[in-house]
Amino acid sequence: MKRTVVSVFMVLAMTVMMAAGCGKGNEGSQDAGSGKSEGGKDGAYKVAFLPTDMSLTFASWLADELTTAFEEYDDMELTVIDSQNVLETQISNMETCVSQGYDYIILLPIEPAAEDDIVAGYIEQGTPMMNINLDDGGVEKASSVVANPYDLGTVVAEYAKEQIADDANVVVLLGPSGNTDSIERRRAYEDVFKDSNLNIMEEQIGDWEKSKGMEFMESWIQVHGDQIDAVLSMNDAMAIGAIEAAKDAKLDDIKFFGVDGLADAAVSIEDGGLDATALQDAQVMAKEGARVAHEVLTGENKEGFEKVEIPVTLITSENVAEFIQRYTENGMLTE
Repeated sequence: MKRTVVSVFMVLAMTVMMAAGCGKGNEGSQDAGSGKSEGGKDGAYKVAFLPTDMSLTFASWLADELTTAFEEYDDMELTVIDSQNVLETQISNMETCVSQGYDYIILLPIEPAAEDDIVAGYIEQGTPMMNINLDDGGVEKASSVVANPYDLGTVVAEYAKEQIADDANVVVLLGPSGNTDSIERRRAYEDVFKDSNLNIMEEQIGDWEKSKGMEFMESWIQVHGDQIDAVLSMNDAMAIGAIEAAKDAKLDDIKFFGVDGLADAAVSIEDGGLDATALQDAQVMAKEGARVAHEVLTGENKEGFEKVEIPVTLITSENVAEFIQRYTENGMLTE
């Protein structure tokens, strides 16, 4: 059956603002009595979500799920501000949101190590913050909601080890340089395969982008041809790009492994392209993120922060049907 992946950019219900800043016209002083900024609708708490790049599928999916999760709370409103994968833009957006009196900031950081001190400083000044999806643990009092990246890498690596030969020739697609998720997923592969004779033929940074996964795979095929046994990708998008390159070259025996568990990954598994992925569930992540933000803002959380790890699930051909059904029911797939 032909399935269509519905773009999660079709999030018309949310306010997406670019690098110009956080909601001009929403400036407001802090109401010391209620703790709510004056700029929110009906006195609601103003919360900003600063994703890495809304052109990346997972960041867009997470923004969509956060928008839905925040609709369950009448006393919070969410504004999404795209950082367009530019660190300086994300840092500037943080500064603007703080200066405009946002009550809470949820950050999907581009480079955690470069932003930790800034985040810690704003928390110290009185603006609670959360790292979502990516956290290097560098800010003690920042909330975090993450799927453990090492666990994500481990469940896929263990499955991959069962599917490929002990001395398989593999190529590796990495996330952005210095990215904690990519590093930890890659480390998991190293640990799982440490006693094997795995041969890493090539390894490149694909920046989470499908187009780069395809580009690198095309180059590797030109050099190594049908000697490639498997592609180990630190996310689904790059793996799917590599699958398209292999199909164009009529190479049908390569195994592909990713991470994220996106709708297009589920379709690829159902169609016999991707062999496995690990789900970092944006829906669960968003619900937990909204809950934590609300409990901090209302004072129910007396510490002012919470660290949450969500469960990790392996998706293969054996259980992909349940995810196809889920993504169809929530509108991410159409038949």
